[in-house]
Amino acid sequence: MASTSYNDTDLNSQDVSETSYLLDDNDNVQKSWLERLRRPHLLWMIPFSITLSIIMTSIEAPIIHFISDLACKEFKEQHKNLSNDYDCNLREIRILASNYVMWYATLSHIAVTLSIGYLSTLSDYFGRKFIFRLSTFGIILGIINIIIVAHYWRIVGIKMLYVGSIIQGLLGGVIAINTACHAYLSDCTSSENRSVAFGLMHASAFCGMAIGPTLGGLIVKVTGSILSVFYIAIGALIIFLFVVSFIVPESVSSNIRELNYSTSPPTSFSHIFSPLTILTRLPVEIGDSDRNRNRSWRGKNTIYILAVIYFIYRISQAAQNEIINLYTKYKFDWTSLENGYFLSLQAFTRFIALIVLLPLLRLIRSRYQSSYARSLDIWTMRGGLIMEIIGFILFAIAAKPFWFYFACVINSLATITSPAMRSLFTTYVLPTQAGQILGAISVIESVGSILSPLWMNKLYNQGVNYGIEEIVFWANAGIFIASLALGSLIL
Repeated sequence: MASTSYNDTDLNSQDVSETSYLLDDNDNVQKSWLERLRRPHLLWMIPFSITLSIIMTSIEAPIIHFISDLACKEFKEQHKNLSNDYDCNLREIRILASNYVMWYATLSHIAVTLSIGYLSTLSDYFGRKFIFRLSTFGIILGIINIIIVAHYWRIVGIKMLYVGSIIQGLLGGVIAINTACHAYLSDCTSSENRSVAFGLMHASAFCGMAIGPTLGGLIVKVTGSILSVFYIAIGALIIFLFVVSFIVPESVSSNIRELNYSTSPPTSFSHIFSPLTILTRLPVEIGDSDRNRNRSWRGKNTIYILAVIYFIYRISQAAQNEIINLYTKYKFDWTSLENGYFLSLQAFTRFIALIVLLPLLRLIRSRYQSSYARSLDIWTMRGGLIMEIIGFILFAIAAKPFWFYFACVINSLATITSPAMRSLFTTYVLPTQAGQILGAISVIESVGSILSPLWMNKLYNQGVNYGIEEIVFWANAGIFIASLALGSLIL
């Protein structure tokens, strides 16, 4: 009995052991499958990018219209003799709305410029998801602030909008999320596949940008309230924040984060402009033609000239849509829906330019040696600048919405200018200096984004004063003519 009991017990133990082993094995298989699913991958960033682009672009036009409506209400409160809706087209109200939009955008860009370097460092210490969560939370706070101002603007004042703009900027906003997305892709892709991954992410972002503006305009039209799109955006961002926090995997392991924290030097605001020192270097020499080039004034200052062109490009692009929203609201009586159509067309055209036109040019480039490839980038840049000139001239002379949409298509095709210039920057420096030159580009973009709404909105206000609002488009065409002249100096 004892022996039998022992054998039974031993057998039962063996059975349990085998069963446990099989369960563990199944668990291991299941865990392995889950690990593969939870592994950082490009496919996480594609729906991430599309979703965020849809949410943020859905409120782009409504924000401008919301600020314009508030400016009109405030002006009517101060001038009791005004009661008609048409009074919102008065010159004084349009200038007031433009100034509010200008400072709302400018303060946000300043805040982002001050914080982006530090936040980028934090993403190395605490992971990319930390920035995703922090910046998304900042965007939610900014939208909540808009809703508070909408209900209590007589108490808190319209300038309370600036507080939300600054908070959103200091917490990084979309720019910090975009930077963290690029870092996430760098963490989980090889150097050979990285450019493809970046291209797919940008393409997915433009897909979202093509959907979001029209969706936002439709929400405003169906609900009859401009605030409805902000409430929906908050709900969508909360869901987005939940997914980012608990579903999207982290791309930086805890060991790497600890290593980064112990080895990376602290970031300070004094280093904001330090990347610009790379612009003082002479362009690299590939062959005899480059040696001859570097003996001339044009050759020695090629990187400087390219930096000036890119700066002009940024001071035009950053505030372009805000000005267009203000201009079309009074020129064509456009609502958020029509502006949504415009922004969707703009994003779709840029998407086509990036996935069809630019790859076609890259295919041509790949068939030639590096010097010819550089020449192709130069001519791509010049072609993009020409399309900018034509687009802004068409904006200025468009008397009907159809021609304004047509101008949008021409102007949006010029999006090939930016990647061509980025490529040129990297060809004029050593491969080991690519990171430095891209850092300099980021500084130029930041400064251009700050100055863009300042000069464009001020010029638009002067145009409103004298009844020539389209002067802002003529001015943009003029600075791009100057850019094209500088582009002709590039060797």
